[in-house]
Amino acid sequence: MKVSRGIVAALLGTTVLAGAVYAQQTPAAPAAKTQQKAETQRDFLKLSADGANAFRAMHQARLAIFEADPAAAKKLVADSRAALAKAKTDSTAFLKAEADFKVPQGMKSAPAAVAGPAIAWLPIDGQLGLSEDFVATPAKAAAVADANKRLEKGQRKEAIERLQLADVSVTFTMAVVPLDRTIADMDQAAKFMDEGKYYEANAAMKKAEDGIRYDVVVAAVAMPSTAGASKESAPKTQ
Repeated sequence: MKVSRGIVAALLGTTVLAGAVYAQQTPAAPAAKTQQKAETQRDFLKLSADGANAFRAMHQARLAIFEADPAAAKKLVADSRAALAKAKTDSTAFLKAEADFKVPQGMKSAPAAVAGPAIAWLPIDGQLGLSEDFVATPAKAAAVADANKRLEKGQRKEAIERLQLADVSVTFTMAVVPLDRTIADMDQAAKFMDEGKYYEANAAMKKAEDGIRYDVVVAAVAMPSTAGASKESAPKTQ
């Protein structure tokens, strides 16, 4: 049976039920368990609406410079910086080393993805999809179709619950940016704008946009442990 692999939704600025998804962990040394615990407790589907707004304003500022409208560009740069300041306090940023990112299949790793310390990353966009090991059954195919309809209506909580009852594993791909570096780039862009150096301001903002990275979180919808779990998720006897 063929089934769409695209349970994809615009999840910007949305928090799915806490505990609805958790990262699949492989056995690890005791020293790594604390970090793994922090990863599993983080809400992977919580994105920064302020961060997304900052990047929209940044892109519009670059267009304004191209269209020779420095007044509009300056305002948009200010808007972007204000949004980033808010994003710094919206509790969506997380610490992770870039070398630990899992790059989406078919996408090359960024040249800058070298070993280094964990830094703060701001998730600005994301996409929910079926895991690579998804095997369609009539019940799971129906759950995916229903979840897609709910996601299209903005019913994200209900969509996750529907997948939960059908025991459908999912992945979540995040677009993330280095928080401190992005703020520094925009501060530099604002300085250039004040000095009338529009080419340099545009280059600073391009550097910030080029800092976007992608990280795939392999996740699974947690099944209820109660006796009242959905019958469609139970193994079927032959």
